[in-house]
Order: sequence, then structure tokens, then C-alpha cells
Amino acid sequence: MKYFKYIALLLLLAVTMGSCEKKDVGFMAEPVDEGQMAYVQICYYAPISTVATNNIYFVDLNGVEYGNDGASFLTTYNAVPSGGVNLYYAVKAGPLNVRLHKRESDGNGGYVYPVAYDQSVNIEAGKRYGLFIHDMNKPPIAIEMQPVPKFGKALDTDSLCRVQFVNVIYENGEPIKDKVQYGLQNLDTKEYEPVGEPVAFGEVTSWFMPVVRKTVYNSSGSQRRDVCLFRVDPQTNQIKERMFDDWWTWYIGRAYRQIGAGNVGGTPALTLKQFVIQ
Repeated sequence: MKYFKYIALLLLLAVTMGSCEKKDVGFMAEPVDEGQMAYVQICYYAPISTVATNNIYFVDLNGVEYGNDGASFLTTYNAVPSGGVNLYYAVKAGPLNVRLHKRESDGNGGYVYPVAYDQSVNIEAGKRYGLFIHDMNKPPIAIEMQPVPKFGKALDTDSLCRVQFVNVIYENGEPIKDKVQYGLQNLDTKEYEPVGEPVAFGEVTSWFMPVVRKTVYNSSGSQRRDVCLFRVDPQTNQIKERMFDDWWTWYIGRAYRQIGAGNVGGTPALTLKQFVIQ
């Protein structure tokens, strides 16, 4: 029995040592030439209802198809790539054709995927864009997305977050003619104050850094911040009125991109969407 025990130990040792052999690990990736490539997100913000029939099942970029194995891939007021923070598709710079495919029944228990959107836009190498589809019959608006700014000093990381605002708001079925100013409630006076600059339809603000006062002691640090959207005269940049109120829980150190979308005075109603960038 003693010999059999030693033989078993030797066999186990041999198997263990064999499993520790050095192996090359491969990744399904291709090198990207920064001088020829651009980076895009497809942002689906046409002012249409958030119903299943408006979902997109495939996205085509210059003939390269992206999807979700036959499941819904892109819903209204969202963007792809999704499922991660601040992801982009790498595409060749220059003319980019964007096609969106919806899903319809073929009448025989199966489905067909007709083209619901087919437009092109020019993009430059080395830049990151949000391609905002706001009208199913017009090219997307290519909004260049600037990198998230770093905090000025170490102490800022215990009291600030970072926010930017994109204006793709419609009014009465057309792109809003007034500019839109983002507003934030002052934590002490409770008055709403403008932050960032007023932006016209299809524009994005620069990044601004709101204060976050930690409200839960044993936490990473967060606070509810009340926000609003002001209507601004496009000629004078003077605020006309406060047209929308909302609130968000922001965390210290985070970066958020907020998109104003929907239809003032119509359906679907004006809404404010938020995505965590960092």
C-alpha cells in the first residue's frame, strides 16, 4: 500500500507541474493606426416613443455590422457601444455611412430587419465623436467629445464631480431655436444658478465641476443635486425662463454626461438622460 501511495503522489505532482507550463495568451484584438482611425458612439436621440417597435437590432458602420445575436441592440435615448464606461467604435476616418435596422415580422413566424436609417457623415482621425441621430431622414450631428478633465489639486477629489450637457432638444416637432442653459441649485441659497455656457441645438457644454457634499458618513460620498434647464435668447444669451426641473444623485470624483432630449410642447416629453463617463 505504501508503494501505491507514493506512485499516486508522483502522478499528482507530474500533473500539477504540467498544468503550470508557460502558455501564450492570445487576445482577439487588432492594432489601431491613430493616424487613420476615428472613434464613434452611435447616439439614438430622435424624438420618438420609447416602444419596442422603435428598437434597433443592428447597426451598420461602413458595412461592418454590430448587433446582439438577434436581440434588441439599441433603444431610444441610448447609445452604443454600451455595457461599459465611455466606449467607442474604432472606424476609418473620412466618410462614415451609418445604417440602423429595425425588426419586423415576415408573416411566417420569422423576422426581417429592414433599414430604418441610412445617412453619412464625415469624421476626422484621432477624434472621439458622439454621432447624434435626431431625425431619421437627416445625417447625424457629429459632436466631438472632449476628454474628462483632471482635478486641479488632490483635495478637489473629496468634494467635486464633473458634468457636461448635450442639447438635442426638440420643440413642437423641430430642433429648439432658443439656446439652453444648464442650471444647478445653490446648496446654500437654494436659488438655481447657471453653470457652463448656453448651447444651441446640437452643441455640448464644456465640463464643469459641481460641489458634492457627502451626505452619508460611511460611504464613498454622494449627494442629491437639483438641476434645471433654462431657455436662453440665442441673440443676447439672456435667460428667458426655467423650462425643466430634475434631480440626480452625484458621487464625488465621478464624471457624468447629461443629454437633453425629447420634445417641448409635444410627445415624447422633454427628458434629461445621464451616463457615467468615469
